[in-house]
Amino acid sequence: MFQQITDSIITPLIEILAKARYRLETLSLVAARGLNLDYFLGPLSLLSPEWRVLIGSIIASSFLILGVLVARKTYGLYLAFKEGVKWW
Repeated sequence: MFQQITDSIITPLIEILAKARYRLETLSLVAARGLNLDYFLGPLSLLSPEWRVLIGSIIASSFLILGVLVARKTYGLYLAFKEGVKWW
């Protein structure tokens, strides 16, 4: 019975982590398309193409790093929760 209760709590967390992993895998597809600065940063679109590529790469890599950090923190919380349930 106790195992069913813990499984009912942990199973949604595992599903959330699986979805986060899937999103991170598909994030590389978005990064491969590039970032169109004309839509978001109007004055920067007046720069030369090399500068636009550099700024776009910096912004895209920032979002990628942010996504990885959020996924790692979420996984750390999951492990801490799992360890707490095991101890209890």
